[in-house]
Amino acid sequence: MSNESSPNWETGLTALEALHDPGQIQQQVLLDILRYAGAWGGLIAMTGRDGGPFQVLCTQHVPAAVLNRLPEITLMDGSAFAAAMHGGRPFRLGDTHSVPQTADPQADDLSGTVIVPVHDRDGPVALLALYAPHGLGDAQLARLQRLGRQVLPSLQRAQLLRALRSSEAQAATMLEVLEEGVMLVDLSGRPVQANAAAHRITGLTDLREFPNVFDPAWKLMDPAGFPLPTGAYPAVQALRTGVTVRDTQVLFTRPDGGWIIASLNAIPLLEGGQQAGAVVSFTDVTASYLLQRQLEAQALHDPLTGLPNRRQVTTLLKQLCGERPPPPTAVMIVTLHNFPNLLDRIGRQGADRLIQLVAQRLEDAVSDRGVAAHLTEHEFLLLLTRPGPSGPAGPDSLAGSESLAGPESPGEPDRSDDPAGQWAAQLLNRLNGTFDLDGQAVQVTFRLGYALHPEDGRTPAELLRHADLALKHTGHSPAARRFEPVMAADVERRLRLEECLQRAVTTGTLSVHYQPVMAVPQREIRSLEALLRWQDPVLGTVSPAEFIPVAESSGLINDLGTFVLREALCQAVRWNARRRAPLSVNVNVSVTQFSSGAFPDVVRDALTRTGADPRWLTLEVTEAVAAQDLPSVTRQLHALKALGARIALDDFGTGYSSLALLSQLPIDFLKLDRLLVQGVHLDPRRQVLLRSVVHLGLELGFVVVAEGVELPEELSFVQACGCAHVQGFLLARPQSPQQLNLNAPHH
Repeated sequence: MSNESSPNWETGLTALEALHDPGQIQQQVLLDILRYAGAWGGLIAMTGRDGGPFQVLCTQHVPAAVLNRLPEITLMDGSAFAAAMHGGRPFRLGDTHSVPQTADPQADDLSGTVIVPVHDRDGPVALLALYAPHGLGDAQLARLQRLGRQVLPSLQRAQLLRALRSSEAQAATMLEVLEEGVMLVDLSGRPVQANAAAHRITGLTDLREFPNVFDPAWKLMDPAGFPLPTGAYPAVQALRTGVTVRDTQVLFTRPDGGWIIASLNAIPLLEGGQQAGAVVSFTDVTASYLLQRQLEAQALHDPLTGLPNRRQVTTLLKQLCGERPPPPTAVMIVTLHNFPNLLDRIGRQGADRLIQLVAQRLEDAVSDRGVAAHLTEHEFLLLLTRPGPSGPAGPDSLAGSESLAGPESPGEPDRSDDPAGQWAAQLLNRLNGTFDLDGQAVQVTFRLGYALHPEDGRTPAELLRHADLALKHTGHSPAARRFEPVMAADVERRLRLEECLQRAVTTGTLSVHYQPVMAVPQREIRSLEALLRWQDPVLGTVSPAEFIPVAESSGLINDLGTFVLREALCQAVRWNARRRAPLSVNVNVSVTQFSSGAFPDVVRDALTRTGADPRWLTLEVTEAVAAQDLPSVTRQLHALKALGARIALDDFGTGYSSLALLSQLPIDFLKLDRLLVQGVHLDPRRQVLLRSVVHLGLELGFVVVAEGVELPEELSFVQACGCAHVQGFLLARPQSPQQLNLNAPHH
């Protein structure tokens, strides 16, 4: 076949650009080359950069011998064929020494086959194998060599299209197996593709049912059920701004009327650096959303009562405090009076049922005017907002006033101008009373403290703290009390006292004064009671009535008690070193000092350190101490007696007075409370009582001491009763060791 009859190759290249199927492009290239070369048959094969073997792309009338030989031929064997391929020179396979031989007799006649290498800049990437029985001249081979370079772009385009189609098929397969819905939208917002999960999640069975993403027909809402404007749709935001939007939760209503909570992502889609649309992905998160809401509800509500807990009510209070102008709000803390005693009486199951009934009453009382919350085991919080129209003050209706605040006087408050106070008082009247616990009638009383916003505090922390302070100031009686600034001042004073008292233990600002216990009528000093005194450089003189309770509550009482004990014993050693008749010191012991059970060891250590005779020490305990844990206290008192110390029962005759204690405790002294003594000469009934107690103590073998004697008439009556030991201001006040004159007569 002559070259003149072959097609124009440039025209063929132009025609190839209209083809988009990889196989069609490769086959058309081969046919055009065969016609151009006048060849009867041939093939196109590709080789890798690693040197082979060859991969056949397409064939036309190729002898079986050639196809069979190709897998055996590589560019790495060092043959003349490999050299020709690397050199870009056409090669005739008729040279039987240039390629591996085969045992197949049909493969012997290859003289009509010509190989034309196809190169890119880096070397051979393909070959054209042409079978022309009539042979090809050198001029034809030269043209074919140039032609190989021209067909390379078409072959590469075919390979690229094949790879792209393979990638698209893989991507489509991946999209279909995803559990996540994926929707592709163009720049106008029109959905152009959606995978199976997108149809399943939305309930839209046909792509044509998907509205444009700018269309309000989607009816997207936030999870709370409020409609979203289309401008807030994630896909719209991504298309308008070119910024990715992630993890937006929306409520979507399906065509069947059911709804789901979906989590949406919208990612801008770029082509050639220009935005061409967006990829919208979404997941049905309804189950996890509902579970999260359930967990949040449980975290914000008390499981026993179902009422909001402290966390939720504090959040509500923050919102109220943040409003401008701030609305009048009452924060009330309600607690069951003497709950520990109730718990002992009705048990845990009964207590839980009682708390549920109280919660129900409080919720009914608050109604739509606020919130009732459960704070702790037996403590509730009421959050009441601005009262409504005028009406009688009470749990069902706060008085109609522009403010919940009103003046309040000390003691029993005047609540005529305090709607919150009126409401609180009537609430207690409604709560106090009998509760039926499955047939068991239980009498319950309540206490209430409240603070008003913004008058009594502007932050949740302040309001809660001030309401709690008001509750503490109700004392031990069922009452309602509003916060007063003096309550906060008391707390500040108490904290300051505790801080200074901690320093005083080590700085030497504490001292011990002594009040004599006299034997009458001789008025001789028999012992001295050690009394702690505190002169602070900043606070000045602090009364024991103020700092002892602080020491008790803070745990400092043990340090103070040890200080007094050692100081008193040291002083006894100094005094008795110069006396024939020894003096003893009386040291008071608190409940806390006995609580650990190790107090006898503390006393033993103090005696060892000071070198004092144990007989010089009398330890005074009150009936309240013994009543805390009688077996433990009795055991420790016996241990103290074994050391050689003596025991006095202090403040006898009031409080926890019990005649049984007199027979159970190993005591030596019975000290009568000052309330039995003061004004006894004016009250015949108290005279009978004092006379009987003194007689009882003497009969039991105790040394009886009358405390608080301040008047001569009181002293005369005490002596007349047979009480020979007296302590009081009439005879001697507490003094420092330097002020005391132990040898002077006392009048």
